[in-house]
Amino acid sequence: MNEGLKWLQCPVCKETIAWKIPGDELKKVKRFPAPIIIKHKDHYLICYVDSHYQLADTEAATAFVEGNSKK
Repeated sequence: MNEGLKWLQCPVCKETIAWKIPGDELKKVKRFPAPIIIKHKDHYLICYVDSHYQLADTEAATAFVEGNSKK
């Protein structure tokens, strides 16, 4: 599997950004493509990664609300 640094062009500001695949966390995923949320400057991106850790799709989050869960 291709863990490590990935490059993509931000769909919001068009800058090229580097981001790291969270390999340890993706080993627990049972369904792919798995969404990964990336904060870039003042906006958020949702990157979908397939089972080979390749970038399948990218979209800009139009709204973001952070929630907390109880254990």
